[in-house]
Amino acid sequence: MITYTATNTKTGKFYIGSSENYCKYMRRKGQHHTHRKGSNGYSDFHVDLQEDPLSFKWDWHEDDRDDRSTERSMIALYKGNPYLYNIGEGCYERTEKHRGRKNPPEVIKKMRESALKTSAERAENMREVSKRKIPCPSCGKLMNPGNLTQHIRAQTCSKKVG
Repeated sequence: MITYTATNTKTGKFYIGSSENYCKYMRRKGQHHTHRKGSNGYSDFHVDLQEDPLSFKWDWHEDDRDDRSTERSMIALYKGNPYLYNIGEGCYERTEKHRGRKNPPEVIKKMRESALKTSAERAENMREVSKRKIPCPSCGKLMNPGNLTQHIRAQTCSKKVG
């Protein structure tokens, strides 16, 4: 688990956060920059970060834990400190409930059938379109509508239009 702090070098205020790995830390860091004002109670941090992102120094360290206990204990240590951006208990601990719902087998079967049906319908539409031939207005060559447009734009027609 990676625990990080983002410190505003101008004000001395800091934010404590955590991520499962380095890639998620980098994504989370980017999400902090685009976070909307007022959401999740971290508006002061996000407003300051968006106003002057270069005034923040990001530090992180990695440990062998699989939970966010380091983040939680750091927030508890600094709770009440006026320089701490975090509000509340801190981290959001993901549980199986939050990891995403698994669809039952019958729902998965219906989704597959729907996708196959959609693919079959698309293929049938393409067959219909490709059967239709339109003559080029200048050279008279028969071709399907999509190729005709390309034929005229690319000026591959033996007799130039216009």
